[in-house]
Amino acid sequence: MNGIEILFLIIIGAPVVGSAAGYLTQSKSPWPHIAGAAVSLAGVLWMMYSFAGSSGIHLRLTGFPENSFLLHATVEMAWVSLVVALVAMAIFIYAKGYMAHEKGKTWFWCAISLFLAAMQLLVFAGDWFLLITGWEIMGFASFLLIATWHERAESRKGAMNAFLQTRFADLGLYVGAFIVILQYESTAIPWDGDQTISLFASMGLLLAAMGKSAQLPFQSWLAGAMAGPTPVSALLHSATMVGAGALLLIKLYPVFPETALFYIAIIGSITILFTGFSALLSKDIKKMLAASTSSQYGFMFLALGLGFPGAAFAHWLAHAFMKSSLFLGAGVFQHTYGGTSYSTIKGTGKHLKIVYASFALAGISLAGIPPMVGYWSKDALLAASFMSQELFFMGVVLAGAFFTAAYIAKALHRLWVGQAEKKSYGQKLFLLSGITVLSLIIIGGGFFLEEVVTLAGYEFPKDKVSKFIGLVVAVLGLISGWFYSESWMPTKLKSMANDHYAIAGGYEALIAKPLLALASRTYTFDRWMLSGITWLGSTILAFSSGAYWSDRNIRTGMMMTANATMRISAWSKFLDQYLLKGVNFIGKIVKKGGAHGRMWQSGLVHRELAITTISLLILLFILTFSFFTL
Repeated sequence: MNGIEILFLIIIGAPVVGSAAGYLTQSKSPWPHIAGAAVSLAGVLWMMYSFAGSSGIHLRLTGFPENSFLLHATVEMAWVSLVVALVAMAIFIYAKGYMAHEKGKTWFWCAISLFLAAMQLLVFAGDWFLLITGWEIMGFASFLLIATWHERAESRKGAMNAFLQTRFADLGLYVGAFIVILQYESTAIPWDGDQTISLFASMGLLLAAMGKSAQLPFQSWLAGAMAGPTPVSALLHSATMVGAGALLLIKLYPVFPETALFYIAIIGSITILFTGFSALLSKDIKKMLAASTSSQYGFMFLALGLGFPGAAFAHWLAHAFMKSSLFLGAGVFQHTYGGTSYSTIKGTGKHLKIVYASFALAGISLAGIPPMVGYWSKDALLAASFMSQELFFMGVVLAGAFFTAAYIAKALHRLWVGQAEKKSYGQKLFLLSGITVLSLIIIGGGFFLEEVVTLAGYEFPKDKVSKFIGLVVAVLGLISGWFYSESWMPTKLKSMANDHYAIAGGYEALIAKPLLALASRTYTFDRWMLSGITWLGSTILAFSSGAYWSDRNIRTGMMMTANATMRISAWSKFLDQYLLKGVNFIGKIVKKGGAHGRMWQSGLVHRELAITTISLLILLFILTFSFFTL
């Protein structure tokens, strides 16, 4: 095994080992999983050190005939892997404290380690088979994680809703991948852009990315996923599952046709506006962050559609740290006060000042306030829209930036203003350690973001006018959000936003319920068929048993009859051999006697008189002799 194989084995395999160890031993301890995440992080750092100016590391494995499995560790994907590993490490440390007294620890830790391994596999996948494998395993693990507290109806519903929506969208991945494989006659994923994939394949891949990255109309599953533990929310909505959709489009950007890029920009624009508005009207801090996640990935879709993958990549990296930190902070408030609605946690920031400070730090970074990392990534997005010279898209980005600052300021206001009972929270070391790691990166990451994007081979867009306007919009948004009142919005509008802009009952009514009903009918039919097959099998088995019994007994009787017949035959043979010999012997004697007798009866008179005379003389002699001897 060479060094390249060892690197990939460490990065992808270490979390798998932790998950398998936890499952096989049914241990509730988090340490095997934390160790697996730490080893994976060390492997990523080792990989980046191994580049030493090279374009990347590639590994070809035995796969299908004439189509090997491929793992590509380009500079771009190495940075993505590092972000995934760092965020996961911080979340694992945080989860050690968060899950200390919660149920379902064995389930949680095994699934979250598997989730990390699947994401790393997806990052490095160089062929469609490995990419789909990572994509599917990650979806399965996310279902398990959201349903960690499956005894709660809300968790079960959230997990099922996430599963159905993402599975429906995943059909696009299969269709798109199949078309691309036929086009290139290879399972390898095309990266270089020498050939453009078809529009139909592009639309299939876009559909899959929309589902994973919670773009309209698939945004509602993200809010339902909030029923899972907060570490799950942080991992799902930062650098992993939700980021996988945008990452897929970033990786395939060179081979998309221009028409497909336009559609990607439209989807991103709609999502920015609608989900940003939903986040502003939300009454729950975690659901606000979920809607914000959809909106922020909408920014990435828009930047890609406008032809600026560097801006999308920069915001992908920065968003992972910012959103993770925000979710972890929200988790501390939830853990301490038993809820995430603003009415439950209002004023709690004054009692949890360190947590509030870290939440505010990540929040103002997401709003685009310097010198935080979010300022630089948001500036790249604004510059991309201004450089496109499309007024509609410029307006969308500015509106999205305003909404971002407004819903962050609203959350900060609700957490600070109001009276709340003073409470202390346990496991401070682990809860704060994870948040601290992310906060340090948020503060200093902006100074390296442009260099990282450039090393990955992208252009980092810049525009002085957009930078100034974006900062002004962010400040206005913060002020508006701080003073925001629920009375500002009509009730009907708030109801529509909270219902995820459902039309005719929305996704749940149009797709989820019919699919569940179909599944129920299919299950009933399946049970009926199984019962019928079982009855038929039992009947055939009983008939076979009877036939076997009859065959066995009839055969036994026939064997007995045959044996008796054989014995009778043996005796018949004996009688035939010896009795007939005796009869033949007697017959021969009679025959010989007859022959001798026939000699004495020749029919001649003189001969007969002579024999009679001689016989009388002999008789007379015997009588005379007998008389004298008496």
